[in-house]
Parts: sequence; C-alpha cells; structure tokens
Amino acid sequence: MDAMRFDGIHFMMPTPFGPDGSVDTGSIARLVETAAGAGCTGVVTLGVMGEAHRLNDAERAPIIDAVVAACDSRLTVTVGISGQSGAQAADRVREAQSIGAFAAMASPPNLAKPNDNAVFAYYQAIDDATEIPIVVQDLPEQTGVHMSPDFIAKLNSQLGNAKYLKLEDPPTPPKISTVRAATNDNIGIFGGLGGAFLFEELQRGAVGTMTGFAYPEALVKIHRQFAGGDVEGARQTFYGWLPLIRYENTAGLSLSIRKHIMAKRGMLDSPAVRPPTPAIDALSVAELDDIMGAMSSFIAREIGGAAVAA
Repeated sequence: MDAMRFDGIHFMMPTPFGPDGSVDTGSIARLVETAAGAGCTGVVTLGVMGEAHRLNDAERAPIIDAVVAACDSRLTVTVGISGQSGAQAADRVREAQSIGAFAAMASPPNLAKPNDNAVFAYYQAIDDATEIPIVVQDLPEQTGVHMSPDFIAKLNSQLGNAKYLKLEDPPTPPKISTVRAATNDNIGIFGGLGGAFLFEELQRGAVGTMTGFAYPEALVKIHRQFAGGDVEGARQTFYGWLPLIRYENTAGLSLSIRKHIMAKRGMLDSPAVRPPTPAIDALSVAELDDIMGAMSSFIAREIGGAAVAA
C-alpha cells in the first residue's frame, strides 16, 4: 500500500471472543475481509471497541499478528497502544511497530488531576519510542482528559510522529474547525463516535473516520461521494443509514449491538463481549431486529446483497 495514503475510512475492529470468553482469532480474518471488501483504507485493532482494557498483555501480540497477517499489506493497520504511563505505552508501541503496524493510536492516561505537562510527557515517551505515525485519540468521556486545540497543536508541532488526531470530543464538528485553525491544517483529523457526525465532520475538513459501524461499506460510500464532489449524494446516503447508526450508538451498549450485527452478517462466530462489558438483553435484540427488518430493502440495495448472512 502507498505509505502516503491514510485518509478515508478505518474500520475499528472488535476483539472476537468465544462464548467462554477466550479470544477467537479465527474470526479476525473475516473482519479484515469485510473491511477490505468495503474499500476501507485500513483497520484499527486494540482500541476501546477492541476491549483492549479487558485483555491481558499476553493476548495483545497474537491479536496484532493475526490482524497484520490478514491485512497482508492491503490495508493499513493502526494499533491501539494506550496505557496508564508513558513507559507502558512506549513498550506497546515498540511491540506494535515490530509486528508490522502502520500507525499507533493513543489516548491520554486517566489522571486524577489532568495537566498539560503530564499528558505531553506521556506522548513524548511514545514519540521517542517509535518511528510510525501516532494517532492522538481525543476521548475525554473515557479518559477524563480534555485536550484543547492549542494543546493538540503543540503535540503536532513538537512531536515528529503526532501526525493524526482521532477527535471524539463532542460536539466534534466545531472542534474540527478550531483544531484545523490551531494547527494550520497540519494534522489529519478523523472522526469516530460510530459515524454519528460523519457528514458534518467531512464538511468541516475531516479526512475520514475511524469507527466500528457494522456496515463499513456505508461509510466508505459516503466518504467517496463527498471526496468526489457529490455532497448531496453523501448527505442522502448518510441520512439513509442514520436510524441504524443512532441505535448502534446506544450509550453503554454500542459494542454489544455492533457485535450482534456482525454476527448476523457472518463476520463473527459469536457476539460475546468480555465482562464487565455489558451485553444487550433479549428485548434489545428484538429492537435491533426490528430496525434491521425495516431497513432490509435499503441495506440490501446499498451494499449490493443481503442485509445479513443467511
């Protein structure tokens, strides 16, 4: 793959688990094939959606290795390396780089009293440990750390590898504008949050999104339409998918919902999450089936086949 190409849609991969809670590496290739078939630029593994915080350190390398092998240079591989110290994150980025990651994604550590100096030192430790691009993840809902546009600009200007931002600090569209201004458009900005604001983010200058929406084909189409100048087409495609995007973003249950859709699509053998990640109940499954049933003709038309696996 052209090393310069990183804009576009990056599929945030869940970590597949069997019903017994063990890592199901066998499903990884199917997840990657879905992303490749959809036209994604890359995949992201071991992020929040990948339940990285539920994995032990020994489970990380085999997952990264399986993802890199399945991608086989067709897609970029970004590895989540967030840690609770600069030393931990530095070890993780060295591991990811050695296995073949194209980029590393890191959110700040959880701090009782967040301060810019501590957060900068954390990212400095990562930057010193690697030569691959760093995707700074701005996710205050999870970390409690709020990074200002000026601070993000400082990371971008003073750390040679801090080339990208995954912006998940809502409202995201206005912050995209302020970060672009603060960095003089020197940082590539990706959205997230399930694609809920993808259209607006593209209008503000985002270069794509990194998210785990269970139909990455939809996000790729929206991005391609927008990039090709068909803004109205991108708008209408986005609006068509919004009912499912909205339901997938159910607070606290989004991962379980996505895994259920992926299992229905044949991408996963099981929708299992690793406790204490919450799983959806039977009524939620029925609600999901109702939405997908109502959208079945639209979904089949949009992705060029059946809405779910037979």
